Amino acid sequence: MLKTLLASTALVVALTLPSLASEAEPSYDSYKSWFVACDNGLACQARGFGDDGSAESPDLNVARDAGPDAKAIVTLSLPFAADARDLRVDGAPLTLADEAWEIQREDGFTTLSLTGDEAIATLIAQLRDASTLQTNNPEASVPLEGFVAALLRMDDRQGRIGGVTALIRKGKTPASAVPPAPELPAAPKYKPGAPLKAGEDAALLARARKDLAAILTSEDCSADMPSDIDSSEAVALDETHGLAFIACNMGAYQGSSLVAIVPRAEGNAAEIFRPSLPIREDDFDTVALTEPGFDPDTGTLSMSGRGRGLGDCGLSAEWVWDGTHFQLTGGSYQMACGGSQPGDWPTVYRSR
Repeated sequence: MLKTLLASTALVVALTLPSLASEAEPSYDSYKSWFVACDNGLACQARGFGDDGSAESPDLNVARDAGPDAKAIVTLSLPFAADARDLRVDGAPLTLADEAWEIQREDGFTTLSLTGDEAIATLIAQLRDASTLQTNNPEASVPLEGFVAALLRMDDRQGRIGGVTALIRKGKTPASAVPPAPELPAAPKYKPGAPLKAGEDAALLARARKDLAAILTSEDCSADMPSDIDSSEAVALDETHGLAFIACNMGAYQGSSLVAIVPRAEGNAAEIFRPSLPIREDDFDTVALTEPGFDPDTGTLSMSGRGRGLGDCGLSAEWVWDGTHFQLTGGSYQMACGGSQPGDWPTVYRSR
């Protein structure tokens, strides 16, 4: 599934800013070595790193919430010991006071953070026309191709271009003109039902297999999955519905399943769960979920698909059952593989 999802070289979703009363359209945009992801509340982060095929590439992250008073935060993550004075821009020392950085060190990992407006503006001014941010490791640097475009896109999505709060294209428009953060949707409240009775799980699973036989075929699901890796099961969803997971395929490091909503009463057909995803992708043409799971305490159905074994790119999503259907409540997405923190994909959807 993720092979198809991550196949394109760029993803551009709706450019139009939302009305102030409703949530925004999440977006993910790629600019050479950089990308910028914004969620449905217009909290955005721009991130750049080189991809050397390992989980040890330094990455630079510029994050900012929406709204006139939101402050930017810059984080440089290094998977080795380093100091601020080690940083160079195209071979020249970075001229930013050491005390401007907040430094954290743990288990050989170094995180340098900037939060002051003046310090961040100084950093951006030195990086915007450069090609590389270098460290004390000659083989570990952050490429800057696409840096300016990513920050400009962030400013655009948050309505900052031409204003005093813009990171790139500043102007005289006051901060008060920046739109407030869009309202996030409320997560539904889940009401669990009685546990499945003895033998009910097998019956629900059998009915789901029968009713979804055509979809199992169209999704090219394995018909002879070995019993030791077959994760198929059925669980209680509420008083009148069960949830069936039908193992579909198993890859080198993750598997996929079809998820069916099955009426607990006999005589009613099972229905395939068709996921509403946090990011729109035209190439996403499957209903199978990668590594799905269900939390019976919260009614949360989740999935997480890695783009490669390191887990440094991929898609995750969560849905909560409202008694009728599953509502999307959260999601993260990163198409570009690399960086120093595998699994730390940007949030592209959240709820109250």
